[in-house]
Amino acid sequence: MKRVILFTNMSSVAKYWRDVIVEKYQPIPIDTFEKLITYLEENDPKVTILFDEMSVSDIVSSLRILKKYRSLNLLLFNSVPEVYHASTLLNEGINGYENTFIAKKNLLKMIECTKNEKKWLFNELIYFIINQYAHNEQETKLEFIEDLTDKEKEISLMVADGLSNKDIARNMKIAISTVKGHIHHIFEKVGVSDRVSLALKFK
Repeated sequence: MKRVILFTNMSSVAKYWRDVIVEKYQPIPIDTFEKLITYLEENDPKVTILFDEMSVSDIVSSLRILKKYRSLNLLLFNSVPEVYHASTLLNEGINGYENTFIAKKNLLKMIECTKNEKKWLFNELIYFIINQYAHNEQETKLEFIEDLTDKEKEISLMVADGLSNKDIARNMKIAISTVKGHIHHIFEKVGVSDRVSLALKFK
């Protein structure tokens, strides 16, 4: 069974995360940063960490220390995630950022998705990133879009606007599985691996 470190000093958070993942993953509860580093030094650091941001006093310094463990799948959580703050941490080696009490099914999806180095961000952060880069002064170059079919172009624009697969399926009146297939082909053609990277192509 694959290990997932539950890094938090809040017993309620540790219990919530444990109850969600225990049937699929082996939870490793750790409540101090010093213990976390000791664990990583003594074990194979190829592991997923659910990291409670509120359990450290300096999140930037903590993330920079963890950067040396390149095989970590580091997922950051905050009980009240704020978009600007979250955006400043995206270059610090995290693969995901979410609300601490993310819905159970989404937490499992988040762990599975990010194991392949894809990003998982809460919706407001995705919108923020898109809007932050969408209005720059440089001329937008969208050569990549010429390789897409008309339907793929339409779906790409909806992804860039932050729509979910369910929203896209409803708007286009097609099955969610069909949307997923189109998005897979779009990623291959554009050369990206996640929705945020695709959205940033429109900056």
